[in-house]
Amino acid sequence: MEVPVSDEELLRVVVARRGKVRPTEFRLREGEVGLSLFRKAATPDADTIIEAVRAAGKQGELAVAEIPMRVIRELRLQVVATGGGTPDPAVNALHVEARPPLWRRLLLRVRGKPIHDWFNEHVTPKLAEAARLAQ
Repeated sequence: MEVPVSDEELLRVVVARRGKVRPTEFRLREGEVGLSLFRKAATPDADTIIEAVRAAGKQGELAVAEIPMRVIRELRLQVVATGGGTPDPAVNALHVEARPPLWRRLLLRVRGKPIHDWFNEHVTPKLAEAARLAQ
């Protein structure tokens, strides 16, 4: 189910290397159909989201990258509420995925192109370019 999201930003927990966000942080793995993100909220805050994602197993120097919602719209991605995989129910309640719309997924299937290949080729570079580490 597509969820209404504010016109601000969505958050992605990334491994920050030398204070920079790399495009690999916005890639889909084989079999995935959407990029894991979080809606921005006063509570839980970004630090709480990072700790929950760390508790779920993500390692390294974690930070939050903000992606403007206008970029998600320009890329014609749908924001869909999904169950988060962290041990924190409040953080999981903010979890969403940015996915190509159903018509795009069907078109890709007909053409025999995996969703993750299309996403990584066309969407990942634009998300990485637009993302900024939260201060």
